[in-house]
Formats: sequence, C-alpha cells, structure tokens
Amino acid sequence: MLQVRSVEVARNHSVKLHVRSTFSAADGTWIREEDERMLEKALISGVTHTLEETLYRVEGTTPARLFAALAEAGVNVDTIVQTGPEIVFSAPAEDREAASEVLDGLGVQWSARDDLGKVSVIGAGMKSHPGVAAKAFETLADNGIEPEIVTTSPIKIACHLRTDQVESAVTALHRAFELDAPEAERQHA
Repeated sequence: MLQVRSVEVARNHSVKLHVRSTFSAADGTWIREEDERMLEKALISGVTHTLEETLYRVEGTTPARLFAALAEAGVNVDTIVQTGPEIVFSAPAEDREAASEVLDGLGVQWSARDDLGKVSVIGAGMKSHPGVAAKAFETLADNGIEPEIVTTSPIKIACHLRTDQVESAVTALHRAFELDAPEAERQHA
C-alpha cells in the first residue's frame, strides 16, 4: 500500500517507484513516467444508470441486525447511508416484497419510495481532480434535478433521483463530462 502523497511527490520529481510485497521475494511493480502516459485515463469514463430502485428509510434497529436479516432473505442491497438513528438503503424494485417482509418481521419503523432510479458518474480521475462533484451537481441543478440521496467513493458519485428524471440526468451528465466527444478531445487526468 502506498500513501497517495508519496506517489504524487515521486511523479512531480520524476522519481521511479519500485513497489514490492513485504511478504514475498516477487519482483514487484515499477511506476515510472512511461507507464503514467500509457495509463492516462479520461477524467470521467462513464455515466451509468438503473431504473426502478426502492429507497428504504429505517429506524429502530442496528445495521448489523438489519443487513443480516436482509441478506438471509436474499435482498440485494445497493446503497447504504446511516445518519444518526436512521438507516437508508436501496435495493432493486424486484426485492420489494422480500425487503418489506424482513422490515415488518424486525418490528422497525420504515418507509419506502418506489419512484427512484440511480445515476452514477464514474472515473478514476475523480479522486485526484477537485471539482468533479461540483460539476455533476451543477449540471443536475441546471436541469432542474435534485437528487434524493447521494453516495460517493473515490471513483464514483451515485445519485438517487426520480425515475422520470433519470434519462435527462444521464444525457446532461454525459454532455457535461464530454463523453459524447471523441476520446482524443476529452479532458484527461
């Protein structure tokens, strides 16, 4: 495992890095300038979407208890967010009946929304380029789209929004991140 800042300093000063395992005598991997050019990737590589996700809001249980019961029932949980006593998660609409039975069986307070889809902006350049989230949210706002819930990872921003807004969100984000442009013209990391 490498600390991100050490890799940035090495890159900025053209220092070759030799990454090896502490547990074996394997040759390891060299990171050097030539590799960097070969590995250059578009800042954002894609916009994906899913329709018909159900978003659940649950109170009165722990994440361990809730997700163990959902897993046992075969519910495919996607997004998970916890704020205070409330646990929010999404699952495909086809899992609605099984999820409802689990939640009723746990005796928790819960509500669900069935009118949502998910749009995700994906790209390895996100973690090293500030402003990607700002651009995504500005694009959605300019198109009258306000996400219900947002989750992020180093390479993805996922927004749950009304199903009737998914198509326009995908189109707007695709255009904003120049994914409709030829590869040579796209903004690169």
